[in-house]
Amino acid sequence: MTPIREPSAEEEPEWDSFGINATDFRPHWDGNLINVFSTIKPQQDMAQTERFAIGCARQLAGWVVSHRSQFAPGDRFQIIIGWPKSIRATARQIIKAGGNYDDLNGIASGTSEIAMHGNWTESVF
Repeated sequence: MTPIREPSAEEEPEWDSFGINATDFRPHWDGNLINVFSTIKPQQDMAQTERFAIGCARQLAGWVVSHRSQFAPGDRFQIIIGWPKSIRATARQIIKAGGNYDDLNGIASGTSEIAMHGNWTESVF
């Protein structure tokens, strides 16, 4: 996986690259809200695409956990997997999961479920 820090508005990382951007959320909590995101293309069918998307989200959560030293203790994360603009122009997020480091450990290890957005298949399958 290849991280792209602070991608420009035109950059849209496609798996297995991913983007990272952060917003300072002090004083709401002692850290940043960090988005870790990538896009995927549909696989052979809905079931395979869902497995692939969830696997990508788990890998991104694992990457954050293994690179924890690069982030602050109070940071929180959103792991986002979406469709590229070429697949769908709007409502592109198909997975949004995250939280603190403990939450990311659960996502990465598979002990936490990852839900697909309710309309993730609309106009794609």
